[in-house]
Amino acid sequence: MQHAKICAVLLVLAPVGALAQSSAPAAPSALTRPSLELKQARRNMRDACAADVQKFCANVERGNGAVRACLREHRTELSVDCTAARQALRAVRRQQKS
Repeated sequence: MQHAKICAVLLVLAPVGALAQSSAPAAPSALTRPSLELKQARRNMRDACAADVQKFCANVERGNGAVRACLREHRTELSVDCTAARQALRAVRRQQKS
């Protein structure tokens, strides 16, 4: 009988403990807060691609990746500086994923 009471108490308390553990705030990850290196690579790309964005994507609405998609569509026509900055940004992203 004592064994049955202990099992019942454990069954009742186990979910409470699991909930308490899962409600702890998560530590910020690299995905939620961009590194300084990633911010700099983004800034470099914006600067290097400003003329290309004006030339090819002036009528594209900002947001939701529309400018990025526009640059991708015109990738064979982009300036050397813009192409290099885009490649550098991709390299930083790949490095931070691993």
